[in-house]
Amino acid sequence: MGFRQLVWALIAALLIYGAWQLLRALLAGRGRAEAASPPAAAALKADSTAAEDEDDDDSDFNYAPLPSDVVAPAAPPAPEAPAAERPDTFALELELQRLRREVGALRAALDVQQGEIGALHETVQRLLDAPPAVSNAFEDSAGQSASPEYSEALVLARRGLSVEEVAARCGITRAEAELVVSLAARGELEGGV
Repeated sequence: MGFRQLVWALIAALLIYGAWQLLRALLAGRGRAEAASPPAAAALKADSTAAEDEDDDDSDFNYAPLPSDVVAPAAPPAPEAPAAERPDTFALELELQRLRREVGALRAALDVQQGEIGALHETVQRLLDAPPAVSNAFEDSAGQSASPEYSEALVLARRGLSVEEVAARCGITRAEAELVVSLAARGELEGGV
């Protein structure tokens, strides 16, 4: 499909959409007129059917009453609410769609926060279930120059755990665990002298 054909297809689609909107507007206008004064609408409908019987060749264009066929309403119509007080259906639909999108976004944010809260609960539970020696090791290493994120690994390495065990328990890479174990071994040698 060439560019020119694509442009023509787009124009055709826009024309169809415009015709659809025009038809909706005409039907909405008729619905309001019939709702405003039912006796006058019945008289207009009777006049339009009589005109259709007379003009069979112009039946395609007889969708609206002619201005001379308009009959005055028998009773005065009920006063309508000012335009500012009447609800606009289109605006209400737009507002409803906006609110639905906003509620969806808020629900998604709530789900993310609930997941984060669950992860925090699990972390707190793991810390509470940790053996007291490990928590004391954190307190002991706080005064030392070791980084807080490697203090547990340093304590485990000083206890004699292997590189793989230190890496698995502390969630660090093997290279980091090797460095911590070597620092722990060097610290014991310096401390023993």
